[in-house]
Amino acid sequence: MLKKINLKEFKDLYRKHIVRDFPREERRSLNKFKKRVTSGKEEVYVYLENGQEKAYTIIVILNNYVMVSFLAVFKQYRGEGIGTKLLKEIKDNFSNKKGILLEVENPKYNKDEKEKEIRQRRIKFYEKSNYNIIDGVEVNSHSIMFNIMILNINNEKIDKQEIAKELNDFYTEIFRKYDKNLSFEIIEN
Repeated sequence: MLKKINLKEFKDLYRKHIVRDFPREERRSLNKFKKRVTSGKEEVYVYLENGQEKAYTIIVILNNYVMVSFLAVFKQYRGEGIGTKLLKEIKDNFSNKKGILLEVENPKYNKDEKEKEIRQRRIKFYEKSNYNIIDGVEVNSHSIMFNIMILNINNEKIDKQEIAKELNDFYTEIFRKYDKNLSFEIIEN
């Protein structure tokens, strides 16, 4: 079950888990996160199973889509299928949208073979839950190249231009308001 958490719970989550689960260059400061969450642009959820918190996700609310901004399973529950269950819960909670998007680091741009392998494993994990890479749409954010993957909820034809516009609108607003010294680029092939 997904449970939306409040700001105090988010602060605890950030301090206990997010700072450990994501490298500094991939996460924002607590204050920047707080601003985005309180603006209503992002929502934070924990995944509960038998009353026990086992994972979390941060969801970006777009117009016709939602984007999984962060997703992690608590270390002690990894390898138990919790991530797959969390993705199903996200799908069920946002079934009113056209699709669910997520960023995955592009394996073509890696530091070494170990990093390439980790990136490829992440992509395979999402593919097992029916996410597919949107060919021709990439994002360069924080100097990291990301593929965009989609879970097409309604099986409609994927409109790359619509997705690129929604991502562009989101990144433009976020970087203008909260991360002024960073930049992004939507790359359409």
